[in-house]
Amino acid sequence: MTRECTKTACPYCGVGCGVEVNALGIEGDKHHPANQGALCVKGSALAQSLAMPSRLLYPKLNGREITWQQATDMIASAYHDAIVHHGANSTAMYVSGQLLTEDYYVANKFMKGVVGSANIDTNSRLCMSSAVVAHNRAFGEDVVPVNYDDIDDADLIVICGANTAWTHPVLFRRIQQARERNPQLRMVVIDPRETVTAQQSDLHLAIPNDGDTALFNGLLRYCLDRGVIDEGYVAQHTCGFSALSDAVRSQDFDLDSLSEQLGLSQEQLKTFYRWFANTRKTITLFCQGVNQSQYGADKGNAIINAHLATGKLGYQGAGPFSITGQPNAMGGREVGGLANQLAVHRGFDQESIKLVSEFWQTDNLATTPGLKAVEMFDAVERGDIKVIWIMATNPVVSMPDNSFVKRALEKCPLVIVSDVTSDSDIAQYADLLLPAAGWGEKQGMVTNSERMLTRQRQFIESKGAAKSDWRAVCDVGAKLCQLMEKPNAFDFATEADVFREYAAMTGINKNSERLLDLSEYAQISDEEYLNWQPVQWGGQRPLADGQFCFPDRKARFVVPAIPSKNSESVWWLNSGRQRDQWHTMTRTGYISHLAATEPEPTVYMSQRSAAYMGIKEGELVALTGEVTERSIVAKAAIDDGLGTRQLFMSMHWAGEYGRESQVNAVISRTVDPHSGQPAFKSQPVAIRPVDVKAYGLYLGERFVERNFAYQSFQSEERIGVWRFADTQNLDRSVSEDLGETPHKRKVVLELASGWLTVGYDEVGEERVIRSILMVSGQPIVTDVSQLALLVGKPLRFSSLLAIAAQQESSELICSCFRVNDKQIVRELESGNCSNLNQLQSKLKCGTNCGSCLPQVEQLISRHQQTILVAK
Repeated sequence: MTRECTKTACPYCGVGCGVEVNALGIEGDKHHPANQGALCVKGSALAQSLAMPSRLLYPKLNGREITWQQATDMIASAYHDAIVHHGANSTAMYVSGQLLTEDYYVANKFMKGVVGSANIDTNSRLCMSSAVVAHNRAFGEDVVPVNYDDIDDADLIVICGANTAWTHPVLFRRIQQARERNPQLRMVVIDPRETVTAQQSDLHLAIPNDGDTALFNGLLRYCLDRGVIDEGYVAQHTCGFSALSDAVRSQDFDLDSLSEQLGLSQEQLKTFYRWFANTRKTITLFCQGVNQSQYGADKGNAIINAHLATGKLGYQGAGPFSITGQPNAMGGREVGGLANQLAVHRGFDQESIKLVSEFWQTDNLATTPGLKAVEMFDAVERGDIKVIWIMATNPVVSMPDNSFVKRALEKCPLVIVSDVTSDSDIAQYADLLLPAAGWGEKQGMVTNSERMLTRQRQFIESKGAAKSDWRAVCDVGAKLCQLMEKPNAFDFATEADVFREYAAMTGINKNSERLLDLSEYAQISDEEYLNWQPVQWGGQRPLADGQFCFPDRKARFVVPAIPSKNSESVWWLNSGRQRDQWHTMTRTGYISHLAATEPEPTVYMSQRSAAYMGIKEGELVALTGEVTERSIVAKAAIDDGLGTRQLFMSMHWAGEYGRESQVNAVISRTVDPHSGQPAFKSQPVAIRPVDVKAYGLYLGERFVERNFAYQSFQSEERIGVWRFADTQNLDRSVSEDLGETPHKRKVVLELASGWLTVGYDEVGEERVIRSILMVSGQPIVTDVSQLALLVGKPLRFSSLLAIAAQQESSELICSCFRVNDKQIVRELESGNCSNLNQLQSKLKCGTNCGSCLPQVEQLISRHQQTILVAK
C-alpha cells in the first residue's frame, strides 16, 4: 500500500535537500539526488517549525489592519509618486535567498523592467556575491563547475573557510561516507578556527584572518618551481597566466616567507602543496570564510587560479566548489536578483539591455547597476530613497552595523515589509506590514549549490490572508502599470506561468557564450510543472569541454590583491553559524531542542586569551567595535580551537532571544570593493570583562521586562527560560515583579552563592511548581533542561536543590535526543559502551539526523586514546 505524499525541498541551507511530507510527518526524500533521504537536525525539525507562535495574518498599516486592496493601491501609488517626483532611483527593494525563483523573477521585473531602477538587491549579497564575482571574472559567467557526485570520486577535498560539519551537515556526511569508502581520500581544512570540521581533517591549516590569498599564491609558486603547471591546459584554455606567474614569483610566496607570514610550519605548507600538486582529483570547497571578507572576490579567484593552472576542473572529482548559504541563493543569481546584474546572467552591456528590453517589451528598463545592500541602506539614511520594500529578510539584525540600518529605516518615508510574523526585528520598523505565505504554504522553484532546480510544493493552506510573494508583487505591479499607463506586465495566473516566462527569457542566452538556458521548459504544461523532477542546468560538468563563457572561450587568471598583515595587538572577531539555528531565529529559535545547543548569546575564546583578560567561563564580557564604536554583552565560553586574540560569536541572536546582544552591532560596513560583500569574518574589536554583581535565571510562562545590563531568552518545552544579569546587586524583592502572579505562593531556598525562589500553586495536597527563579553572585551553570522538567510537577526540595547545586556545565552534543558530552563520556568510562553502535543503542545519539556524529565519534576517539595512554 502506497502512502500519499508531497515532495518538496528544505527551506534552509544551499544543499537543497529533498523532503517528503506524508501521513507520518516530514522526512528526507530518499530519491532526491542532493540528500538521498538524509536531513540535518534543522531539517528533521521542519514539522515543529510549522507551529510558529506568532503568524502575521493580515496587512497592517502602522499597526492597524487594512485590506490587501488598500495595501496594494498604497504601495503602487507610493512607487509611482516617488518615480514622478524624485526619479526611479528613489525607490528600492531588498529581497532574500528565502524567496522562490518565481518570487525573485517578478520582483526583478518589477524593479528593473517597470519602475526602471536596478535598486533591487538581496541578502545573498551578504554571503555569496564575492563568489559570483570570482566566477564571472574567471569563467565569464556565474557557473559552479562541479556537483555533489564529484565528492564521491575525489582523492583530495580541500575545505576552505567553512565549518561544513555544522553549516552543511548533510553534505559533510557525504564527505565522511566518501572517506569511509576510499581510504586514499584526504581532507584538508583551511580555517583560523579548529572547528568540528577541522578536527576531522588529515591536515588543518590554521591560517590568520584573510591569509587565504597568500596561501594559494604560495601554492602556485610551489607548482611553478616544481614544474607541475598543466602548461597544455593553460595554453589551450586560459589567458593571463604570465601576469599571474610574474606576480607570484616577484613577491614573498616562497616557503620561508609564507611560513612566517601564515604562522604555519614549512612541513605543513609542503604537505598541502604536495598533496594538491600531485592529486589529480581535487575539489576545493569554499564558503563564507572566503566570501565574507574585504578581499573575498580575490580570495575566490586565488582558489580558482590554482585549479586552472593545474588543470584540475572539467572532469569527474575535481574543481573549485562554491557552496551557497541559502536555499535559493543560486536561483536569485540566475534571475538577476543582484543590483549589479540585469537578468538571466546578463549585465548592463548594450546587447543585454537591448535583448532584455525586447523580451520584457519595456521602454523603461534600468540601464545602469543599482545600489548594493550596504550602499542601499546608506542611501536610505541619506534620504535618497523614499520607499523601500523588504521581503523575507531581517536586515536590522543581519546587516553589518545594524544600528545604522535601524536609524536609516526610521528616516524612510515608507518602509514596506513582507514577513510571516509580526514579531521579527524588521517588522518593528515597517510602516506597512504584509503577511507572506511561509514554507509549506507557497510553491515554486529553488536552485541549490550544484545548480539543481527543485520544486518547493504547497502542502498546507495559507493562514489568514497570507499571500505568496510573487502574487503580492504582481498585484502591485499590475496597479503600477495602470498608473503609468502601460500594458500590464504581470498577467500571471499561477507560479507555472511565471516559470514559463522566466524559462523563455533564459533563451536570450541560446546563441551566446552563456550557459544558463532553460528555454526548453518555456512551453511545459501545468501538469509537467506540477510533476517536476529535480533538473541540473548546465549538466553535471558544464565546463568539461574547456570552453568558457568569454567570446574567445578561454578562462581568465586574475592577479589577486594581497591583504595587509593584521595587527597582532588587535582582537579579531569572526562571526558565523551554529549547527542548530537558522539566520535570525524566527523559524528555529522557538524549537526547544534546537535552542538547547547554544542557549544564550556567547563569545568564544581560547583559555589562553581568557586568562590574559582575566575572564572566566560563564562570565559576561563586552565587545566594542573599533569602527562602529557600538558595544554588546554576551557570555564568555572557552574554545581552544581559537588562536590568541581570536574570538567567535554566532550571527543568529535576534529578537527576544538575543535582545541587545546582536553581533552585527559591532561589525563595520567595510565591504569587498568588487562584490560589495561585507567583511563579517574579520573585524577588529575591543573586549573587556563586565563587572556583574548578580546573575539570574527564570523559568516560567511569563517574564516582566526590567532594565538589566543583559538579558536573553530560550524556548523550552511548555515554558520560557530567561537569563539576565546586572551590574547592581539584586535582593529578594526582585522575585516580586519577575513574572510572579498574585495567586501563586512562594518559597525561598538558600544556595551557596545566592538564593532560589519557587512559585507554586496548591493543587489538592500537592504544591505544583509554576516558576523557578535563581539569583547568584556567580555564573549559573545549572542544567536548565532538567530544571525545566520540574515546572508543572509537585515540589520536591531534594530534586530541586540537587539540580540547582550543579557546578559543572555540559555541552549538548545530540540535539534530537538531548544527549550531552557528560552522558556520552559516562557511558564510555563505565565500560557499557565502547563504540558508536553501542552508544547509539543506549543513548540514541546520532540515530536521527546524524548531524552530531562528528562530535560523538570525536568523544569516542578521545576516550580510546586515553585508554591507550593509560596502558
